[in-house]
Amino acid sequence: MSAPAAVANRYAKALFDLANEKGVVEQINEELHGVQTVFHSVPAFQKVMAHPKMSTEEQQALLEKGFSECHPFVMNMLLLLADRGRINIVDSLVQTFQNLTDDVFQIARADVRAVRPLSDKEKEELARQFTKKVNNRQVVVTDRQDDDLIGGLIVRVGDTVYDGSVQGMLRRMERKIVSNR
Repeated sequence: MSAPAAVANRYAKALFDLANEKGVVEQINEELHGVQTVFHSVPAFQKVMAHPKMSTEEQQALLEKGFSECHPFVMNMLLLLADRGRINIVDSLVQTFQNLTDDVFQIARADVRAVRPLSDKEKEELARQFTKKVNNRQVVVTDRQDDDLIGGLIVRVGDTVYDGSVQGMLRRMERKIVSNR
């Protein structure tokens, strides 16, 4: 684990423990994703925050203005990150917080790559099928179109990849033929 990831884990764990104690985990999780969305969708914001001539006080003022509607826990975390010169770990912090939240609420996330966007019915069916594979946790399916696929699906749940793509099937067939020679 890299040093920034380890630091992000510590901050996320502290924030999670506080949010869990106060019963606001879901709210904090949603707001953190909102912060992350702003960081990603407004590249100029990231550039300004990372600019070497931007003082800590200026960063904090910008954060207070931009995220004034956020829960005090989220705001305090952002201000602390700015104060410590760690605003660049927001992505890692949000991901770790999400993982901690998923563990508490028994949620598994399935990231699906497919030739086309999946219908809600197809997502529900995938969630139902993968529930058994993840110890009956609730499965949340997120899909994205992958134009490189010929057909089929590639599903990632945690560290496990289920390759049901045409390319994956062809690779498995090739290995089987080569090993039988």
